[in-house]
Amino acid sequence: MMRIAMQDIRYAVRLLVGSPAFTIVAALTLALGIGANTAIFSVVHGVLLKPLPYPSPDRLVRVFEESPPDVPEFPMSVAAFLELRSQTRACEALAAYQRSDLQLGGDRPEQLRGMRVTAGFFQLLGFQPLFGRDFTRDDEAAERSRVAILSHALWKRRFGSDPSIVGKTVTLSRETYEVIGVLPAGVQHVGGSYRSYPHGESVDIWWPQALPASPQRRDRAQHYLSVVGRIRPGVTVAQAQDDAKRISAQLAKQYPSTNERWSTHVRALRADIVGTSETTLLALLAAAGVVLFIACLNVAGLLLGRATGRAREIGVRAALGATRLRLIRQLVIESMLLALLGAAIGTLLAYGAVAALLASAPADTPRLQMIGVDRVVLAYTVIATAMTALFFGLAPAIQLARADVAPALQGGRGAPGGAQHRLRRTLVTAEVALAFVLVVTGGLLLRSFASLLRVDPGFQPQHVLTAVVNLPAARYHEDTDAAMFFDRLTARVRALPGVRGAGLASDLPWTGYDENTGFGIVGRQFAQHEEPEARYHFVTPGFVGALGLPLRAGRDIAASDSHDAPPVVLINESTARKYWGDPERALGARLNLWSDRPATVVGVIGDLKDMPWSDVNPGGVYFPQAQMWYPQDMFVTIRTDGDAQSLVAPLGRIVHDLDPELPLASVRTLDEVAGAAVATRRFTLALVAAFGLSALFLAVVGVYGVMAQAVGQRVREFGVRQALGARPVDILGLVLGGGAVMGVTGLAAGLVLAVPITRLVQSLLFRTSPSDPLTLVSVAILLFGATMIASYVPARRATRLDPATALRQE
Repeated sequence: MMRIAMQDIRYAVRLLVGSPAFTIVAALTLALGIGANTAIFSVVHGVLLKPLPYPSPDRLVRVFEESPPDVPEFPMSVAAFLELRSQTRACEALAAYQRSDLQLGGDRPEQLRGMRVTAGFFQLLGFQPLFGRDFTRDDEAAERSRVAILSHALWKRRFGSDPSIVGKTVTLSRETYEVIGVLPAGVQHVGGSYRSYPHGESVDIWWPQALPASPQRRDRAQHYLSVVGRIRPGVTVAQAQDDAKRISAQLAKQYPSTNERWSTHVRALRADIVGTSETTLLALLAAAGVVLFIACLNVAGLLLGRATGRAREIGVRAALGATRLRLIRQLVIESMLLALLGAAIGTLLAYGAVAALLASAPADTPRLQMIGVDRVVLAYTVIATAMTALFFGLAPAIQLARADVAPALQGGRGAPGGAQHRLRRTLVTAEVALAFVLVVTGGLLLRSFASLLRVDPGFQPQHVLTAVVNLPAARYHEDTDAAMFFDRLTARVRALPGVRGAGLASDLPWTGYDENTGFGIVGRQFAQHEEPEARYHFVTPGFVGALGLPLRAGRDIAASDSHDAPPVVLINESTARKYWGDPERALGARLNLWSDRPATVVGVIGDLKDMPWSDVNPGGVYFPQAQMWYPQDMFVTIRTDGDAQSLVAPLGRIVHDLDPELPLASVRTLDEVAGAAVATRRFTLALVAAFGLSALFLAVVGVYGVMAQAVGQRVREFGVRQALGARPVDILGLVLGGGAVMGVTGLAAGLVLAVPITRLVQSLLFRTSPSDPLTLVSVAILLFGATMIASYVPARRATRLDPATALRQE
């Protein structure tokens, strides 16, 4: 048996080597499909299928608060976390954390990625320090929180892998911290949606989250803690949810003024990390699968076309005693060798494609560091290859093995030619239908992305540089100290050549910022839970102009709005129209905010959406930074006449001159900030477009192959027609008519498939209907035109046949 199989393999190799053009075309076609599938599956496997890098990851949950319908997901308050940690029955451990970067000074000042965590955070995730100790509940006291645990990477990079670092002190943000531990390599951050780093990102340093012994009202009203938990063995996420709801209901009764509208929600950590990426990735995997399917149809068509020329060979082998099973096995082996060759090339393509995907993937892609071509991905490739070989090889093999032997032995082309041609036309029609679905999907995403780009951002991102300056509280502990630093910074920046404006703000648009505050309007009463709310921002003079925000009424924040001046605020246009009907009427209104003295509305500026696809414009209030406290991070915003990147070095020198130990962080142009907001949609569009173009190319090749074969089989017929008086244009119309039938039939089938399938990607569309008529008609015209062009070349060849020569052909 093995000897016969080896004979079949050697024979198949000789046949493939003897037909290099066929082998190369078929192998590259399969390589395209297998490579695309392997690359996308590597992403799906890394993001969706690989377990989280923690012990018993299915028991890890994310816990947050919610206040439907306005606030579906929000960080927890300190008081709510303490109550949940002390009363939970479903979780064996809970830990809270929040991002809090620190600065490492010296000759090479560096902004460190910092995270404040409560006791038990590392133990909950299954980590323990490589050296030293973990945080304890005692470290959560404010007066004892100046201790730190280093990441393995920071320990190596800045402390020379010195094991004696434990117990020593380091200066961080101008304060002294004791190093109590060093974590092992490979610790992955759990991520989080609130001012955190994505899952898997490296964190440089951890220090304790201070918690009050007796929570006050503000500890119940302010929400800023991300919380992760580990449920007990045998407890489900739903049971943990019920337990959390029980506790939040008790708090609502006990503290109605702060907790009445809030409840607690529990979600599996994996589901929280993956988020909406699952829909996108599965859609991309389906698109890659369609490309592979079309590639299989194409190669099956190539094999069917090749079968006509092999009818005599198969007939001879059958006449010499080869059984039908042996013939089928021989042909399937040929298909398997083709598939293996395609898989080898496709795997090489996949390695390159994965590298390209990692380089171009949006920074917020979850679990990006887990993506790669590993053993599981290669096993998937092997399985896909085997199934591919069976799919495209079995049908032609059975068709050819069933052929009538007698006509082939008599020297003709063989009886199966007509049946094979009909089957091949059917396969190509299916290719056109599937290509239509993919190209329509890509067209819808393109229309959606174009609609997104047409949205007025509310600001002008061109020619603007941004950077983060983090003033350490130990050095700039008075508000006036920070104000003086930023005044000097903006004055020197504005003096740079080409600078048109500069200012600072607590946040930038389209970065996920969603901090709200309630406020009152002097002279007006509101029902309970219907008080006005708005996003709050801190800005300095010049920021509104530097960002390019339009002034609708009144004036901008000015240098005269100092710490000792009467409180003032800016509001956005949506807030003005909602409560006063017109921006001009809002001027002079007084708002009760965070001070004993009401703040006067002195200006109304244009709206900023949270994200470009947001349906509504949230309310907004803008405080003069000099009249409030300074948050740790402030964004420098500089508008210039030229290239914004040219200001990076001058800005760095100015900051160094003002404070040699102060690093710049997150230096980006505003164009890059805005681009990052739509990066995921652009990335999805690019991939679907690539798959759509691949499908279109394969469909065109398939149509060309079928029409070329049809012309070759009908040479004698065309000769007879021309001898009887048919004109070249008649022959041209006859051949093009066959191509048109395939095109129209494929488009009709594709339309039937596209209508329900495109609804599956509706969540990825923005202001675009999944049955958008313009897209459907445009793609139909494109695909039909491509089909006719592919048919024209063989048709043109048919018109140039010499009738005498054609009549002599068999």
